[in-house]
Amino acid sequence: MSSEKSKTFILKSGKCSWGNCIYCGYGKIEGFTPTTENVNRDLDGFFKIVDDTTETVKIFGSGSFLDEKQFPIDSQKHLVDLCKKHDIKKLLFESRPEFITDETLKNFKDQDYTVAIGLEVADNKTLKDIKKGFTVEQFEKATDTIHNNNGKVRTYLLVNPPYVKDIQDSLDKSVKFALKHSDSIVLINLYPHSSAEMINLYLDLKWKPLDRKQFTEITAKWKTNKKVEPDFETFTFTPRIPEKLKCELKGANEKNLTHPYYEIWQDYFQRFYTPPKVKDTILFLPCAFRKPYSQSKTHREILKRIQNLHFYARLHQVMISNPGVIPREFESKYPFAHYDWPEWQETADLKKQYTEVTQKRIEDYLKAHRYKKYMCYFKHESESYIALKNACKKLGIDLIQLFDKTLYEDKMPETNVLVERRALDAMVHRLKKEMKK
Repeated sequence: MSSEKSKTFILKSGKCSWGNCIYCGYGKIEGFTPTTENVNRDLDGFFKIVDDTTETVKIFGSGSFLDEKQFPIDSQKHLVDLCKKHDIKKLLFESRPEFITDETLKNFKDQDYTVAIGLEVADNKTLKDIKKGFTVEQFEKATDTIHNNNGKVRTYLLVNPPYVKDIQDSLDKSVKFALKHSDSIVLINLYPHSSAEMINLYLDLKWKPLDRKQFTEITAKWKTNKKVEPDFETFTFTPRIPEKLKCELKGANEKNLTHPYYEIWQDYFQRFYTPPKVKDTILFLPCAFRKPYSQSKTHREILKRIQNLHFYARLHQVMISNPGVIPREFESKYPFAHYDWPEWQETADLKKQYTEVTQKRIEDYLKAHRYKKYMCYFKHESESYIALKNACKKLGIDLIQLFDKTLYEDKMPETNVLVERRALDAMVHRLKKEMKK
């Protein structure tokens, strides 16, 4: 189906009737019951943007279009009438196998239609583990029913489902099976909904999504197969901790240094995140007690000095703290605006561990992202600075320290020295000098 001549509509369809798949949150939707009236109203509104160039309409919701509890039968008929009225040549919608029968498909007999089914994996044990609610045999029966009613089948497969021992072998078998029963296949990189049961596997570091390189390598053998379509990122992915799982992250201790919530975000920054293209210079900055950091005195004073510099947009501000490396644009997200690390609780052993863990996180981030210039503004004795300096040295990166150590040695006030006027003046002077090079 040509995306250039298609329209995709997302219908509000309420709770999925099955609602137990461990990676999906559609079974937890509450407070909305679809009716013929509101579904038809939405369909009428969508079709107002259909024009003469539209050949295909794709309908998506939160479950099965053939489930009359989500999409009343009269609304299904109304969709077909709208397609005829607007001369839509092709129609695609999604359904679970249990709703696919000769009876439910009869309304589409005069339409060129495709039913998309989330098989996910062609293995009954794994289907049971992920609580899919149907078997390979039931999927096969549904595809036969679709084809017997002159429809087409589009099959969704998960490239990286949990509970499989060998991802490549599992996918190879699933694709081989699906090709026998499908007109098209989509290979999907799994990202669990934040409200889904599977989020616990992610937070416990027992499963994680594939990065683009891994996904490309695993799906490479089907690159030239016109029936197989890779889908690395179905939606824009960032880690999201469900409200009910959010917790206090207070105290300087090992748990709050290597907490799983920090680990999945550091993994995201290393494997999925892309720094803004315009920001070719990284400026590492310390954390602050007040969150988000930009509201603290230290950061307010730093920002006051650099925001009006003509090259400000090129500076990518990245903080270093016990959660790891934190780009400025994420400072307000959980957990970065919701933790507390009292430095007075640090022991000598904890400081050593902090330096080692932080250095590794910085190394991983800098291996993943390259900049033209690398700068920082830290006190020299700071564990964060020591970790940064060691990481850059190991990677052969020339790190420019903007804090003038000689001013500090000249008995500058020891409390919050980073906001002392002479230190800030020296920082701006050095920054301008380096950005001219």
